[in-house]
Amino acid sequence: MIHRLALLLLMVLLALGFAVAQDPDPERLQAVVEFQRFFRKFKTEAEQREAVLTLRGQECVPAVAELLDLCSHKSAVVARTALEVLASYKETASFRPWIDGLVDNKDAAQKAMLIRVFGAAKLKGARDAVLAAAGEPKATSQIRYEALRALAEFGDKGAAPLLPAMLKDADALVRMAAADAVARLELDELGKELVPLLQDEQWQVQAAAVGAAGRVRPQVAVQPLIDLLQQKGRLQTECAEALFQITGFEFGLDANRWQEQWTKLMAIEGWRIPTREELEKKAAARKKYNEIYGQKEAGLPSFAGIPTTSTNVLFIIDVSGSMDDLVVEREKFQGYADDKKFTVVRAQLLSALESLNESTNFNMVSFASDLTQWKQKLVPANIVNREAAKSWAQRLKPIGGTEDQNLAAAGLGGLADLDGGKTNTIKAVLYPFGVDPDNPPKGPLTGGDKVSIKNKLDTVYFLSDGRPSVGKIIDTLEILKEVRRYNEAFRIVFHTIAIGEFQKEFLRDLAVQNGGVFIDLGR
Repeated sequence: MIHRLALLLLMVLLALGFAVAQDPDPERLQAVVEFQRFFRKFKTEAEQREAVLTLRGQECVPAVAELLDLCSHKSAVVARTALEVLASYKETASFRPWIDGLVDNKDAAQKAMLIRVFGAAKLKGARDAVLAAAGEPKATSQIRYEALRALAEFGDKGAAPLLPAMLKDADALVRMAAADAVARLELDELGKELVPLLQDEQWQVQAAAVGAAGRVRPQVAVQPLIDLLQQKGRLQTECAEALFQITGFEFGLDANRWQEQWTKLMAIEGWRIPTREELEKKAAARKKYNEIYGQKEAGLPSFAGIPTTSTNVLFIIDVSGSMDDLVVEREKFQGYADDKKFTVVRAQLLSALESLNESTNFNMVSFASDLTQWKQKLVPANIVNREAAKSWAQRLKPIGGTEDQNLAAAGLGGLADLDGGKTNTIKAVLYPFGVDPDNPPKGPLTGGDKVSIKNKLDTVYFLSDGRPSVGKIIDTLEILKEVRRYNEAFRIVFHTIAIGEFQKEFLRDLAVQNGGVFIDLGR
């Protein structure tokens, strides 16, 4: 027998005009009723997340209604978990009330959130409603952005007519999402439309256009890509890869060789770019060559062995108490002043600062329980700033390390700062986005809706020796999700460096999921 509250819920939904199936599953309705009854009793994010996850596998209209409401929850973890569960629902009928009401919905923020949900669930049945919402004259930039992302998730090339205008949109986020959609949907016919975006005023849009050009392979993009390759910055690497994907040639970051070869090719009557099948053979040969000989670009600045073409770099350094511990593999760390982990890290940082040139802008941040900036923004790596940076780095020391522990042991706890020496990873990794996790921007689900991406920073080197131990979010999987949420728009590369004895999968995943390189210095 259906619980009385379940019956009441069903009657309310029917009275409101919700298209509920004629024979709703009693157990699923019961699960929703029980969730509503107990969810508000849970006070911690961990309990609330666990409760939301109980709705996985309970797909029905009432469950969708409850989860949609939670997508605007004040807790980012709860909101993201609600979206995660909704993404597991696959029946268009479960979302039908919201699909049918999408265009007439007057709440722009809610409309954008619904489109995001439809995309996450890959509801191809919502395609026409999403296209209509995106094409409305008064559609907000956030609606257009979410619509493009959703249409790409649907994998439906029927979105093609919408894209030319979106590639010229006034909003940078929309132009970026449109370029991504061209790539995801492999719309070769729109390759020429990408070319103007290679000179876009916003570097994130340029990055999206470069990636899309490499995917759909328009020959007309080759010369603009060579021109962009000649400009210093992180996009050099992406340009070189796109040029290979189009032409099948491999000249790395050498813009002069690319230009020379391209000029010769354009003088050959009837020359064409290789087919995708021909390119696959070249890519396989390149992979085999790189596995044997490696792929290196000489003369690039590097940190812990990770080179970069970026001219806008941030170093984030862990100064928690455990950084004062000794390394285990002492034979691996010969030549340092002592065997402390932080001594190794500081030496690596000083070497990286020394390798910077005046065309680079940089900053540094140290973190433990809290975060300390060297400068308020990126500054040029001129001779004065490099020396000032090295002086600041020399003064860094672990907080709550051996010295503080000795003070506490001697009964001088007031002079020690053991609490300040914990690892607030979430605060550190959100700093590049200008986000304070204790006071995050308000808005539904996305990272691009309330935060400006007008930020020169494009590359982060993040070094830590342990797992998060304090902060708004401690669970490493949730931290990764939060970074991805913002980095959808920012496109910052995270290189990560680990030192010490701990499970390093988190730092490896942080790099892999955000286009970076992971280095394990050792134990």
